[in-house]
Amino acid sequence: MRSELLQRIQTLLQNEDLEAIRKDVRTDIDSFRSLIQEDFRAQREAWEKEEHEDDEKFQFQPSPEELQFNELVDQFKTREKSWRQRIAEEQRANLEVKTGLIEALRSIIQEEENIGAAFARFNEVREKWEATGDVPGDRYKETHDEYHRLRDEFFYNINIYKQLQEHDLQKNLKLKEGLIEQAKTLATMEDLKERETLARGLQKQWFDIGPSPRETFQELADTFFGLTRETFDAVKEYYDGVRAQFEVHKGEKEALISALTELLTEDINDHKAWQSATGKVIDLQAKWKATGFAGKEHNEALWSQFREAADVFFERKQVFYDRVKASSKVAKEKKIKLIEQAEGIQNSTDWKATSDAMIRLQKEWKAAGPCAPGDEHRLWKKFREAQDVFFKAKKAQFADRGKEEKANLALKMALLEKIEAFTISDNRNVDLDTLKGFSTEWREIGFIPRKNLDSVMERFRTAMDKHYDALSAARSERSVQTYGKRIEKLASGDSRDLRREQSILRDKISRLQQRITSTEENMERFTGKGAESIREQAAKTIKNYRREIDEIKAKLKMLREAANPES
Repeated sequence: MRSELLQRIQTLLQNEDLEAIRKDVRTDIDSFRSLIQEDFRAQREAWEKEEHEDDEKFQFQPSPEELQFNELVDQFKTREKSWRQRIAEEQRANLEVKTGLIEALRSIIQEEENIGAAFARFNEVREKWEATGDVPGDRYKETHDEYHRLRDEFFYNINIYKQLQEHDLQKNLKLKEGLIEQAKTLATMEDLKERETLARGLQKQWFDIGPSPRETFQELADTFFGLTRETFDAVKEYYDGVRAQFEVHKGEKEALISALTELLTEDINDHKAWQSATGKVIDLQAKWKATGFAGKEHNEALWSQFREAADVFFERKQVFYDRVKASSKVAKEKKIKLIEQAEGIQNSTDWKATSDAMIRLQKEWKAAGPCAPGDEHRLWKKFREAQDVFFKAKKAQFADRGKEEKANLALKMALLEKIEAFTISDNRNVDLDTLKGFSTEWREIGFIPRKNLDSVMERFRTAMDKHYDALSAARSERSVQTYGKRIEKLASGDSRDLRREQSILRDKISRLQQRITSTEENMERFTGKGAESIREQAAKTIKNYRREIDEIKAKLKMLREAANPES
């Protein structure tokens, strides 16, 4: 688009007739300047999104086309200035010539007595008049009215006119009738500017024709000027409407200035508020562009007020984000360290500990505060990538485990059906061995999905307890009785085996005590919705741990008795 505009301006400026190209050149210059303004705003917005030093100010970078454009504008302005000076000089010179011709015509009318000489001198004056160009606009009507008055006076007062009157009057009559016919077509023309141009041209021709027969002179004039007056009335009505619209636009632009000025009084202290306010300013700017011209005498002054208010707003915004930028540097340093920590553990297979660590890093990330927009997106992307490496690996690991747990669930469900279908026989030892076999097979199957764990385990415990209760043996008694066989085996060997077994059981008691303490501490942390069920489950767990401790203590007693049979 810029290259096309530059090419068009260059091509137009090659035309030596400046008057023929002036409007087109000015239109293209205005279009190119609009593109420069758009480029300025785009560079300013892009610069605001980047990170800069505190004292760095925005500098607009013009395009190579803009430099060439400025050269062409200077060339055009220089030519236009010279053209205006030349036209003004020519018009002043023409005024002197036509003033002299008017005095010459006045002299012919007042002093020349020879009809032939008077007519010859008149024709000479008329030819020079027609060959002389325009005069300054402020003297045009005065000069031309005086010339036409004297010319008509010449024709009506010089005796020679009587001899030539009929011929010239009839000729002029036909010319004026032709102009009237052309004037009748004005009403059919749609383009008002072309209509006005034609009407003015017809009037000029009318005045140039000269007098026609007296008996129809006034009638023709009334008809002709009545037809052209309709066009000039329409032109006046159009420009009155344009001026009225200028007043409407002026009021609209004053309202936009008031709205922008009111916005400057608001107390804006955070990013969200600035974004909202900026959106309002941009909306006001868009409305300003959509608002029409307010007239030469007001438009530039109104634009200056609006632009000044907008500049104040964006300067205040810059001050705010300069302060934010300073604080964002600290946040940036913190987040870089968090990225390094996340990248350092992203390949860990300690799923529980690393998951907790990653979640902790996420919380610290939020607490670190925002960085500059450009840094925030880039740093978050790196931090997120490190998190994704770990959590995707964890997800893949537990996906495989899920398949295995589902298979284990099917095996345990089949085993449960087998346990529940088991019937106690008369041989208690065989039944105990069978139940022990069920327990061994149950443990060997492995993990099942967590969501099924409680219900399946409860079903397993219920079924096993039912069979053990049928054998009239408490769970702890069964464990202790079963443990007697192991003691017999240990007692038959080295005495150190008995001491080693005692040490193992004491360690187990110690671990169980630690689990009880840890579970009790965790119970205190659960509050709110769902906490009661968690606390109840924890209480059951503690009860089981304590029952297991009692069983181990009974086993320790049996070990002491086996180690000291005489005591």
